Amino acid sequence: MRFFSEENPVFAVITRIGDLLLLSLLWFVTSLPLITIGASTTALFDICMKIVRSRDPSIIKDFFLSFKNNFRQATVIWLIMAAIGALGGVDMYFWAHSEMSIASVMNAVSIGIMVIFAATLLYVFPVQATFDNTVKATLRTAFLMSLKHFPDTVGLLICTAALSYLGWKIPAVGYVFFIIGTGLFAMLYSLRFVNIFKQYAPVIAEDMQGKAWDKEDSSEKAEDDR
Repeated sequence: MRFFSEENPVFAVITRIGDLLLLSLLWFVTSLPLITIGASTTALFDICMKIVRSRDPSIIKDFFLSFKNNFRQATVIWLIMAAIGALGGVDMYFWAHSEMSIASVMNAVSIGIMVIFAATLLYVFPVQATFDNTVKATLRTAFLMSLKHFPDTVGLLICTAALSYLGWKIPAVGYVFFIIGTGLFAMLYSLRFVNIFKQYAPVIAEDMQGKAWDKEDSSEKAEDDR
């Protein structure tokens, strides 16, 4: 039937919504132990960026393959970022409620540090999914990319805040985000990350034109750029 043809835009939209639903479910289930959030988020971005690059991945099979391959390193990265985020949150709370004379200055500094942290967090798991590096190199690359691509970083942060606000203020939007939000966010961000990463790994640009790409192919270029 023509309705089920891949060229039918309606069917294509339905298929993509199904992909987002499945990705959100996979991410949620594999994140339940909490300690595995790093690996599940890396796998999520890995699949979304493959979809953006027209790699046509097998959602379930490739998700769990990426989860397995990145588990150890992504978990270490997640624990490091979670610890930094927790310390930063406590620091912000302390200075926000402090009556010391330097409280306002220190609170501003804490907010600035947390903004940098949030920017690095946006990049770190997509970087882990794309480039084959050590934990230290991955964290450093994510931090430097967030600075080098400052306009994109600001846009992603604003997008995160705006979508989160809409989901909180509008119940209908909140329900949609609850069902497919994680996959939707990752897919939207992947559109930008693929364009950013292809500057460091030209093979990604080639892949966008239908040629093969592999994570290992991009590692050398990322290392050279640093």
